[in-house]
Amino acid sequence: MAGMTSLWLAAALAGAPAAAPAPAGPLRLVTEPSGNGIRISVVGESAVSCEAQYLLTVSTKLATGSNRSVQRGAASLRPGVVTVVATVTLGNAGSWSARLRVEPCGTTKGYEETKAS
Repeated sequence: MAGMTSLWLAAALAGAPAAAPAPAGPLRLVTEPSGNGIRISVVGESAVSCEAQYLLTVSTKLATGSNRSVQRGAASLRPGVVTVVATVTLGNAGSWSARLRVEPCGTTKGYEETKAS
């Protein structure tokens, strides 16, 4: 599975259509190892042109303290194009969590996705 995620993310970074199944909503979290840490990406894909609003919150806890990063914005998505909207890389991440809140295109109901160590 990790290999498939890496291939899918590589395709997303190159702007090529992905072979992975379409996400339940237009935006989703993708994680992969990065050195001693983790790379967390918000990746978008839609069957129609649309704009999705998002709020990404990433938190870490280390023995020496904690950190919380927040990013919000709007992702303009085009049909058939996989887009990396945001990326956060955590080095020596320790304990981490990422929460993505999305107000998707059109009248679709908002949703939330969470991943953690």
